[in-house]
Amino acid sequence: MASIFKVAMLHIEPKTADIEANRILISRSLRKAAQAGAKWVLTPEMAVSGYFFEETIGTKWISPQPDRWLKEIMELCKTLDIGLFLSYPEKDLSSGKCYNCLFAVNRKGELAGKHCKIEIHPGAEEGWSSPGSSLSVFEMDGCKLGMLICADTYDSEHTKVLAEQGAELLIAAAAWGNKYPPEERWKKRSTETGLPLWVCNRTGREQQVDFTQARSVVVEDGHEKLVYFGEKPAILIFDFNTATRKTASQSFTILDIPQL
Repeated sequence: MASIFKVAMLHIEPKTADIEANRILISRSLRKAAQAGAKWVLTPEMAVSGYFFEETIGTKWISPQPDRWLKEIMELCKTLDIGLFLSYPEKDLSSGKCYNCLFAVNRKGELAGKHCKIEIHPGAEEGWSSPGSSLSVFEMDGCKLGMLICADTYDSEHTKVLAEQGAELLIAAAAWGNKYPPEERWKKRSTETGLPLWVCNRTGREQQVDFTQARSVVVEDGHEKLVYFGEKPAILIFDFNTATRKTASQSFTILDIPQL
């Protein structure tokens, strides 16, 4: 891979409990990002189901992974020569527990890494999910990566562990709305570790949570180098220099989300 390549964040509006529509949106957005030259694509937290899905459709649809659809996405990544960081829940067969997960699919269509959210919220939001218990660094396209999900970035504990394990870049999927914004937390996590932190957030509204001003960011050296927020869903493109582990863009290139 060239030392500079394009990354896409899917700052989308997942539809609550509409699994099929969200899957189609992700697949079409993945294709559009590939057409724009992206080699990695990030999704927000709960991109496939929306945040408050449980009271509508329960958890019986959640499967051990990779399920049929994830295998199709893995094959699509191979065909498109693109990597994907996909927020998608998983069920453990032995325990029956469900987990809020972030999967990394490499450009060969293989599962390269997985993270189960540790800092889950009780109640209607994430009461369906059991907390993860481990953190690990993995390699993708020559870069050592650590993954987190939303509240896992709230304090320094988890980012510190990933830095100590040798991570060179931190990637987070988020559904972090306007009522309790992240404020300086993402900047602090970057400052503390010395690592870039990419956060793919979302837009829209679900129940009482307003995501319309939620921020997707690229943070480096404790500063937000790239920021997007607003009600309009978008594909956010930027250039990443693998040699310096820094962004090579001054702003996001913004593409419209494909129509369903």
